[in-house]
Amino acid sequence: MCCLDMLATCCPVAMCGEPDCLQLTEREAQVCIAVCTSTEPVAFSTLKRSLGYHQEVVSRILRRLVNHGAIEKVRGRYRRVSQ
Repeated sequence: MCCLDMLATCCPVAMCGEPDCLQLTEREAQVCIAVCTSTEPVAFSTLKRSLGYHQEVVSRILRRLVNHGAIEKVRGRYRRVSQ
């Protein structure tokens, strides 16, 4: 599955094609894919370590993705939005 297909599957708000859709940067897309491809909710520290991004970058990206409904935060961890 290609990166765009994976992104469309796990973060549909980012791939709807409408002007008011969430436009993701490369880093945001990588965080979204990392969260969505995990079988379990992912901890902040795990994302930071696995992607190699600075903690402020990861924090900002996660906040934006949660605020726009691309992913959700449950008990301090991040996961794909429940279907």
